[in-house]
Amino acid sequence: MSQELTQRQQTPLQRFNGVMKDTRTQEYLQSVLGNKKDQFVTSLISAVANNENLQVCEPMSIMYTAMKATALGLPIDPSLGYAGMIPYKDGKTGKTHCQFQIMRDGWCELAMRTGQVRFIANEIVHEGELVSRNRFTGEYIFDENAKKSDKIIGYMAYIKLTNGFEKTVYWTVEECKAHALHYSQTFKKGYGLWHDSFDSMALKTVLKHLIKKYCPKSVEVLNAIADDQSVANEQGASTYADNTPDDQTQPEVSATAKAKAEAVQAQVDAMKKRRTKKAEDPGAEEGLDEQPNADQETGEIFASETEGEIQNG
Repeated sequence: MSQELTQRQQTPLQRFNGVMKDTRTQEYLQSVLGNKKDQFVTSLISAVANNENLQVCEPMSIMYTAMKATALGLPIDPSLGYAGMIPYKDGKTGKTHCQFQIMRDGWCELAMRTGQVRFIANEIVHEGELVSRNRFTGEYIFDENAKKSDKIIGYMAYIKLTNGFEKTVYWTVEECKAHALHYSQTFKKGYGLWHDSFDSMALKTVLKHLIKKYCPKSVEVLNAIADDQSVANEQGASTYADNTPDDQTQPEVSATAKAKAEAVQAQVDAMKKRRTKKAEDPGAEEGLDEQPNADQETGEIFASETEGEIQNG
């Protein structure tokens, strides 16, 4: 009883540190990581200590998520841009678990490690820079000197292998919005990483699509495809909130994609107006969605109490 009372009085960080220092946890990490255990524990405790959002996640969920990054050799320091741990609140259980997400530079790193990639490019395309496009052969010609304005029209990713094979993937802004509409619950509601950092998320998504389809599949790349965007529970089991690892394909092109993108933009604009109206007159409408809690520095988001939401790319 006294032990249970003590646990209730602990801060989230103290609870996490206690779990990490527990004998059973230490023995498990030793069996899996060997002489890398101490470095892993030290870096993970430091990462959690500097991120209050992560502290409310289930401790074992954080540990299992970090182990996925370690297995792939990707540091979880958000400032490095290789991999991140994103809080995800399960509306059914009320518990906050941890999601593993590979960032743009992480995908580049994994591709280059195959030893079969000579060059990778991942860039925003402005109006005028797309000179020609052949949808039958998949060939594109871009020219930065032909730029007409700062208007963004799409996002490209290019890979060239050591054997001479090369491939370009290009998605328009409308196609990326259609993708976000399909896979991101928070984008539909007008907030989150897709809403606040659309260009970064679009670049990463196009690059990931390219690597998944055209990059040589090393064991690391295959594991990355399987683990990216997975949510680990306290037992280490992985689930996917919005899709399975192989479910994300290129969004529809043509007018359908554009119509979907315009529909979600209208939905986002309408929600903004409702929030503005509520701010001006709190009694005007009841039950309006509130902006979720978010880390202002990292953009990590806590989903609503009733519905688990996650950032997918």
